[in-house]
Amino acid sequence: MVRTKLGKLTSTLMIGGVALAVASTALAAGKISGKTERMVRSDYVTSLEGKTVAYVPISLGLPLSDYWHYGIQSSAEAAGMTFVVKDPAWKVDAMTQAISALISENVDYLVVQNPDVQVLAKLLKKAEENGTHVIQLNMASNYRSSAFVGVDWVSHGEEIGEDIVKECGTGSGKSGKVAIVQGELTAAANVWFNAGLKKALGEDSAITIVNDQAAQWDATKAHDITAAVLQQNPDLCATAGVWGIMMLGSGQAVKEAGLSDQVLVYGSGSNSRPICDALESGIMDKHFSYDSILQGRDVVNAIQVIAQTGAAPGEKPFALYSPIMVHDAKTIKATDCYDLIVN
Repeated sequence: MVRTKLGKLTSTLMIGGVALAVASTALAAGKISGKTERMVRSDYVTSLEGKTVAYVPISLGLPLSDYWHYGIQSSAEAAGMTFVVKDPAWKVDAMTQAISALISENVDYLVVQNPDVQVLAKLLKKAEENGTHVIQLNMASNYRSSAFVGVDWVSHGEEIGEDIVKECGTGSGKSGKVAIVQGELTAAANVWFNAGLKKALGEDSAITIVNDQAAQWDATKAHDITAAVLQQNPDLCATAGVWGIMMLGSGQAVKEAGLSDQVLVYGSGSNSRPICDALESGIMDKHFSYDSILQGRDVVNAIQVIAQTGAAPGEKPFALYSPIMVHDAKTIKATDCYDLIVN
């Protein structure tokens, strides 16, 4: 009996010893984990403390740029950084002056939406040579800077082109006629979107591009271009353009011609309230959308990575591509779009 009790006691002590050892190891691990966590957080805070993020879009007052404004500012300030914004109001000279001034001020991070591939390229290179990291937002230049955040325009154009082929191409019983409305001919988004779009359209011999003109991002010009195309091609099957707000003009022309049931209107861009309204009213049929507020957050995510890795400006360029959501007139809901923001 005594030996049995002693045996049980010995077993209990052994089990207890193992438990204490495990507990001690867990506590030790907890201390190490806590120390590591403090070090990680300290490095994070130190890397961003006192830093300034400057945002220069082509123009404020548009849903797209205003959503970016909100996303970047809220995320940057939440991370402890200072945020500044400059509004060139569509003026390239004002944009170059604003960027030059920010370079002179030695801002830490410069977020730029390029009006075309060349006009700011040398200036952005100068900014990085001067020690400022440049994040190009949605529309790149010929200079590859620290980061690009935005749409993979080639695959985006291909995706829309493939949908048009499905709706208008071989076996559809339709004319196969497609009109393209370009934005600014030298803007990166326009160049690469249309490269992808035309590649996909070219895969089906039943598709014919009957018109390909630039509206310079202007909905009124898009309207007039589309109205003229419809007069010459009343059997048009689809029209597509890289920016949804511009394509509202094309959609209005289709509606005025009484061809909304025949001609599909495709757009691309931010999921803003005017887009949902256009889909619900039949002005547009399909919109391939990206979340611009989350793009703004991704800009700051990119900055956080750059800051903590300690890479020099332009040393290790990378891209964060945005996911695409397809919004259809048949299934659109009010909650699919953001209300307009006044910053």
